[in-house]
Amino acid sequence: MNVDVERRRTVPKAEFHRLMAEAAEGGAYDLPRREGSDHAMPVPGMTSTIMTRVAADATDPEALTGAEMEGRRQALEYFRFLRDRVPGYEKAALACFGTQIGIRETRRVYGDYRLTRDDVLGARAFDDQVSLCGAPLEDHPRGADTTWQYLPEGQCVGIPYRTLLPQKSDNLLVAGRCFSATHDAHASVRSMAQCMAMGQAAGVAAQLSVSRKVPPRDVPTAELLDRLRNGGAILEVSSKL
Repeated sequence: MNVDVERRRTVPKAEFHRLMAEAAEGGAYDLPRREGSDHAMPVPGMTSTIMTRVAADATDPEALTGAEMEGRRQALEYFRFLRDRVPGYEKAALACFGTQIGIRETRRVYGDYRLTRDDVLGARAFDDQVSLCGAPLEDHPRGADTTWQYLPEGQCVGIPYRTLLPQKSDNLLVAGRCFSATHDAHASVRSMAQCMAMGQAAGVAAQLSVSRKVPPRDVPTAELLDRLRNGGAILEVSSKL
C-alpha cells in the first residue's frame, strides 16, 4: 500500500529486473529469484507482487511448514528491496501476505490421456476438449530465473475430457491441478481459469453419469460438450479473437 503507481510505471520491466539483479549481486539483499512482477490493484496505491521462490515437498507437512516460513521471510526481503530501490515504493507499507504459500505442482493422476509439452506448444485440438488454454509454459526451476515458452500467436491447446478420467478407476473424475499432464504441459495449464473450467466440465459430466446411469468414462461426449457450450464454456478458438 501507499505505492505511487504512476511513478512505478516509469520503470520498464527490463530495468526493474536489472535493479533486482544488481541488488542481489551486491550482497545487500537475499533475493533468490531475480525476476518477477508487481501489478496495480483496483485499490488506489496498492500493488500485488509475485517475486518469491521456495522449493518444498508439499506432501510433507513439516516441509510445507518450513516453506510457509521461508516464503514470508523472502516476502519481507523483497519488500525491503522494493522500498529501497524501486521508484514509487519509497513510502510503501506491507499490507498483507498471501493466505498461504502457493503450490504450483504436486501429485497428479495418470488419466486416459496425458497432455504433453508437444500438445501445448503445437496448440493441439481434441475431439473431446472441455476447455482451452492459451497460457505459455511457465516453468519455475530452482534458481534465479523462470523459463517461458509460448504457443503460436492467437492459438490455444485443448484440454481433453480424458485427462479428467484416472486410469484404473470407473467412478472418479478429477479437476484442477491434479489432472493428467506431464510436468511441461502442467506448467501451462495449471492456472486458475483452466482449473475452474475443468471443474465445470467434471460437474456436468458427473451429473450426466448419474442421470444416464453410466460410469464417467461412458458419458456421451457430444452431449457433454453441448451442455458445456450451453453453460457458457468456450471450447473452440473464435476467429474474432
